[in-house]
Amino acid sequence: MPFYGHVFPVQAAHATRGAVGLFHAPRNGGRIHEGFDITARCGARLVAVRNGRVVRRGFDPVLYGNYLTIRGEGQRRTYFYSHLLRPAAVRRGQWVFEGQRVGAVGETGNAVGTGCHLHFEVHRRGIPVDPTPLLRRWDRWS
Repeated sequence: MPFYGHVFPVQAAHATRGAVGLFHAPRNGGRIHEGFDITARCGARLVAVRNGRVVRRGFDPVLYGNYLTIRGEGQRRTYFYSHLLRPAAVRRGQWVFEGQRVGAVGETGNAVGTGCHLHFEVHRRGIPVDPTPLLRRWDRWS
C-alpha cells in the first residue's frame, strides 16, 4: 500500500456528535473532553490513520471501553481510539499500516447509551492536542 501520510480513521458514512463531542468540551467532575467524537454505525470499520506501532490496547470499563493507541512512524504523536465494539483487531507491539483495519466503531465504556461513535485523540509528546483540523484534512483526502 502506498504511503500518503494519514487517512481518516472511520471508513464508513460518518458525522460528529456536535458540541458535546468537541475537543475541550466540559465533562462531569470538572474534566474536559480530550478528543473528538465521530459518529458512525456500530461495526463500521476503523483503520490506522498512519503507519506505526500499537503501544496499548485494552478495556477500561469506566471511560474508554475497548481502546487502542498507535504511535505514528517517525512522529512524536500517538493516536488513541476508544469505545470500540470489540477488543482491537491488533495486538500490543504489532506494526500497523495506514488504512489497515484495527477495529470497529462501538459504544463501550461510558459511551453505553450515547450512540455508536469513535472517541479519537491525538497526543504530541504525551499532551493532548485538538485533532479537529487534522481529522478535517484527512477526511477530505481519504
